[in-house]
Amino acid sequence: MEASKPGDGGLFIFLPDSISSRIYAWQSHFKEYIKMPKPHLTLMYPPYISRDVWNIHRPEIARRTKLTAPFEVEFTKTGFFKDPFFLYIAPSDTEELDTLNSQLSAVCPENIQGLNLEPFIPHASIGTFATEESTLYAQKQLETFMKKTDLKFTVKEIFYTVLDDDFRWKVHDIISLGRKK
Repeated sequence: MEASKPGDGGLFIFLPDSISSRIYAWQSHFKEYIKMPKPHLTLMYPPYISRDVWNIHRPEIARRTKLTAPFEVEFTKTGFFKDPFFLYIAPSDTEELDTLNSQLSAVCPENIQGLNLEPFIPHASIGTFATEESTLYAQKQLETFMKKTDLKFTVKEIFYTVLDDDFRWKVHDIISLGRKK
């Protein structure tokens, strides 16, 4: 997984404030935790879509997004990536996310060809830790936290965001999902 740089853009689903605030409260217990952007699901991996590419592909992405009804996501699993150690939560059912990812990735496949690809794993990054040991410790704590916390919400829109020169992800476009369930 390569680090983001200014100008990189991506398609995200932001978690609602009710869930984000609980995640922030949990994260505050860890000194090693490095603050992440607002909790989100990355909809396309790799997520880097420049503004020029976005402007070209936006109409087709919007058309395809409108074909998808709002759907529920519930986080029930944890995991982590290595190098660096990114702890994450993952939904139990990813069928709608997988389908949406496939449909949108087909619009601009040149965006993802030639990069270090991994299979699409729908997840929300929770934090970065220095060692595997500290990540495993945090993961155990996170699993306990998740048992006591409702982490379910309805996805109604996707966000196109860009990492600006000040290294902050900023929303540049919002596309609502289509037909009602």
